Amino acid sequence: MLGRYVYRVYPLDTGGWSVQKEGEATARGTRATQEEATRYAASLAAEDEPSKVVVEETVGVIAEERLFGLDEASELARATEGDLPPAGNKPKS
Repeated sequence: MLGRYVYRVYPLDTGGWSVQKEGEATARGTRATQEEATRYAASLAAEDEPSKVVVEETVGVIAEERLFGLDEASELARATEGDLPPAGNKPKS
């Protein structure tokens, strides 16, 4: 797979916070607080690498992003740019 699985954390109109994986019709779950929902999304993302968690303050306004695992497409792009080493490697002197 190229790219990352994306888990979104966003507030509900009825209160609480939803965790939804992009591309899925229904939420993976809801939590009472943003912190609880973010922790839950991070646990899902850590098991589904490469992935990221996008936390929204309001729908569409991103407050935070967290990355999990290596994204092969990004690593390939970095390696072919020439001036950036693959992540985890030191630049050549």
